[in-house]
Amino acid sequence: MTPSLQPGNQLLVSRAAYAASRPFRGDVVVVVAPEGRHERYVKRVVGLPGEEVRLLDGALLVDGARLDEPYLGGLPSSVGMGDSVWGLGPDEYFVLGDNRLRSTDSREYGPVGARLIVGRAWFRYWPPRGWGVIR
Repeated sequence: MTPSLQPGNQLLVSRAAYAASRPFRGDVVVVVAPEGRHERYVKRVVGLPGEEVRLLDGALLVDGARLDEPYLGGLPSSVGMGDSVWGLGPDEYFVLGDNRLRSTDSREYGPVGARLIVGRAWFRYWPPRGWGVIR
């Protein structure tokens, strides 16, 4: 999740964040690995239920509009010149890591169901010099 998060960061995750609402685009979430392993990933929600997510020539498009991603800190939104499209179901989210070159995310394992979202990562408390709300 570089540049937003760094290896070794410790985060507070709200498991109740989505008890009364759904994830918003841009939320940093913890998801259970959909492949059946017992791993958890920290990713950013970029696609919401019912939307079409497309990676086209290095750009991230949602329902045909280029998504503004200021949290990437100048890193490319996508790598390569391919064209990939995912249609999200009524309870599916598309999640990506901020460091797209080194991220295992929905590009590999597909959209994730809401039941695989553990909670919203909202605060970094370690290291102390980097503490604060996650954006």
